[in-house]
Amino acid sequence: MVETADDFYLPDECWEDVFKFLIMDEDDDDNNNDNNHSQQFHRYLEFKSLSVVSKQFLSITNRLRFSISIKGRELPFLPRLFERFTNLTSLELRDYYDDDDDIHKYLDQLSGFSLNPTSLDLSYEPSIPANGLQALSQNISTLTSLTCSFVNFHLNNANMFLIAHCFPNLQLLDLSYCYSVPDEGVGHVLNRCFNIRHLNLTYCYGVTLHGMNFEAPKLEVLNLLGSTMVDDETLDVISKTCRGLLQLNFERCYRITEKGVKLVVENCTQLREINLRGCIRMGVDVVESMVSSRPSLRKIIAPSRSHFPAKKKSFLQDGCLVCFD
Repeated sequence: MVETADDFYLPDECWEDVFKFLIMDEDDDDNNNDNNHSQQFHRYLEFKSLSVVSKQFLSITNRLRFSISIKGRELPFLPRLFERFTNLTSLELRDYYDDDDDIHKYLDQLSGFSLNPTSLDLSYEPSIPANGLQALSQNISTLTSLTCSFVNFHLNNANMFLIAHCFPNLQLLDLSYCYSVPDEGVGHVLNRCFNIRHLNLTYCYGVTLHGMNFEAPKLEVLNLLGSTMVDDETLDVISKTCRGLLQLNFERCYRITEKGVKLVVENCTQLREINLRGCIRMGVDVVESMVSSRPSLRKIIAPSRSHFPAKKKSFLQDGCLVCFD
């Protein structure tokens, strides 16, 4: 009787159990030492089963891989990678410093494969690859997450307009550590990308949002950690344009005061978490004021433990966890 692949067919959920019992216990081998022929036949079947299981294992794991990090030297192997991993949704590019053209070639190639990526990470690239992103956006409309952390340390309006034009369906945009990001560009992204829910502007020193005319009703998470130009006027803008916020991070925003925080807390009616660590211009009663005016709050990281009489590192107040340094 000739065995075929069909003889070894099992539903994918059963293969995990097969893997567990593949290797026979050593005690069973000891009991068979008196029958060498039987033992050899047993091992033949074991290795044959191992081959089948290995193939099936690779087949399953290839389909279950959804993210991959691709380095510059791997560019020639993209077709093989994408043929093997057909369900990739998250792509991370690394080490394209030596030849800036490589990243454009990669993105151009990527647009030709039958993939539906939802997340793209371009962190640490020397610049925004404009040509490559335009080529990618021609054929791929599924991208909802873009990370450009540490990209060139400086983004201009042209970069921001390009991002908004190429990927209007973005839900997450991470521009952390791009130290110079123009307000106009941020406003344009928020106006065009209607579905954006998470915006990371960590250490984007120049961001103020002063005078910006935009609406971001779906924005839920805004991270302004270390954005030192943020002040009460910024918070006034946020309180009017981002009223659906759930999480706010103002850590090390040294210019903001209790007045600006009050505007945000009163107008962002669904706010659940706020971080004020290192905000040195807060009044002593800011925590009590926030808890009483915004019942939805579930976590507050207070400005400085030294401002409050509490001796504990954290405590519950009206259902809200208050944490100190």
